[in-house]
Amino acid sequence: MQSENAPKGNIFTIPAGFSFADEFVRYLTDMTGGDYLALSRILVLLPSRRACRTVREAFLRHSEGRPTVLPRLQPLGDVDADELTLGFSAAQEDLLDIPPAISPLRRQVMLARLVMALNEQTLPEGQRPRYDQALQLAAELSRLLDQVQTEKVSFDALQNLVPQESDYARHWQITLQFLTILTEKWPEILVDSNVIDPAERRNMLLAAQATLWRQNPPDYPVIAA
Repeated sequence: MQSENAPKGNIFTIPAGFSFADEFVRYLTDMTGGDYLALSRILVLLPSRRACRTVREAFLRHSEGRPTVLPRLQPLGDVDADELTLGFSAAQEDLLDIPPAISPLRRQVMLARLVMALNEQTLPEGQRPRYDQALQLAAELSRLLDQVQTEKVSFDALQNLVPQESDYARHWQITLQFLTILTEKWPEILVDSNVIDPAERRNMLLAAQATLWRQNPPDYPVIAA
């Protein structure tokens, strides 16, 4: 790994053409001098569960299949808030005053009801989706919510995304009408239920954790890879 010109020399890159996971594991092993107890104290923040699996497999290759102690590998991008284990105690989470996350199943069922209600208002009876189809649409809406909130973008620009004179403008208006489920109805339900979406809660926990670490830096290494 090569150090970049950054404050405290704490930003590193891996040259193109090298295996990221293998080079990263080699760096961690060299950094700890092969001391597996020291290795176990390191917290490694990775973008996804898949990235965690890739690093675990690289450790297995590096140890030639021998059992070894791994650092804590924490995925950030595709986990629910309850799966984050960055260092909050239960008491600290209570002090954060962050609302609980709605359960995925409850969210899907409630979104399916909104889909059914909207279709009853806008579609003839013979064209309305069945409830099982509404559940599938609700699952897609849930994934869209998670993506939007993970990327920290908003739905504000949807109205002007397709020019009015475009050939697709009429179809886009139909899409916009359907997405009012997320832009208008869903926020009201969350407020009334005093819950938030899982991805939004994860964002809030991560922001709070960053503030906590700035105020009280951890006494163990934290590496974002």
